[in-house]
Amino acid sequence: MKVARGISRRIVMACALCVWVSIPAKADAMLEFYKGKTVRLVNGGAAGSGYDLYSRMLAPYLEQKLGAKVLVDSRPGAGMMIAMNHVWIQPPDGLTIMLAPGEGAVLGKLIDDVALRFDLMKYGLLARVNTAPRVLIVYPKSSYYTVDDLLKQSKPLEIGANGKTDAASDTSAVMCHALKLQCKITIGYKSSADFALAAVRGEVDGTVLVEDSSARYAQGGQLRGVLVTARERSRLMPDVPTIYEAAKLDQEAQWWLDFREDIRKIGRILIVPPGMDQEKLAFLRKVTKEVLTDPEALKEFEKQQQPAFFGEPEEISELMRRSLVGLTPERQKEVKYVIADKYY
Repeated sequence: MKVARGISRRIVMACALCVWVSIPAKADAMLEFYKGKTVRLVNGGAAGSGYDLYSRMLAPYLEQKLGAKVLVDSRPGAGMMIAMNHVWIQPPDGLTIMLAPGEGAVLGKLIDDVALRFDLMKYGLLARVNTAPRVLIVYPKSSYYTVDDLLKQSKPLEIGANGKTDAASDTSAVMCHALKLQCKITIGYKSSADFALAAVRGEVDGTVLVEDSSARYAQGGQLRGVLVTARERSRLMPDVPTIYEAAKLDQEAQWWLDFREDIRKIGRILIVPPGMDQEKLAFLRKVTKEVLTDPEALKEFEKQQQPAFFGEPEEISELMRRSLVGLTPERQKEVKYVIADKYY
């Protein structure tokens, strides 16, 4: 019996040693694969947009980890769905990564957007890069300072956006529906930079942007923050009240805002084309986690007012699954109407 136990221990130790040796060996093989190659980091934002800025901040860190050249490839249009459609048909060779609008893709699926030519759940999900509260920001010469000002308006609040699921438009639609506001959402702007500029010029009353983008416009006096569409205040715009603080909301209004906030938490995600080899997928997940949890990288992101909030792929996948299958048919029909039709 003692001999048998001794042999068993040696077998277990030998197996553990094999696993320990194989892990760095696989990592070395992956690094050898990437050495001297070029990786495209695709995003759907125009120059100067949040997606463009995050991509350019991520690129050098990914280069350092991969030993490859990382080129930012911006493909704006159709609420970033052009870029997602493009990545969907790329070879799963590890040389194409996308900073994608996870929440926009979920909403596109909910409203049966014909522009979506992909199955969101079949992409390889690496990590969440960032998620942040959204802020209603308005033309600074407008008379809109508070929710009461919005409620007393005699004309529809005009909001600029890109497409019906670009986060600005659908968040605005949910906000208007919850507050029972008169609103008109104008889509067709090429990017968030374009519809924000339309608000700066007074072509529209305002728009809804994530806190980092909103803070940049507010600090320069180009736009003014009115409310945050989340339960928590913005870290970057702490003086702007939340919609829950600024308005009396019934349970139905809260359901709409909380539903949209759950989707918001999916955030900006890093994905790869479907069908990638599991070892390569695991390696890229490891690399992106190292970048997005590196203290020095996080300091630099904060310095640029582009904070990173890493999310595990399993956590984000579950949020996607719940958002896509957790509604009754009646509620899904209502969501589609509010987001896709009511304010256009």
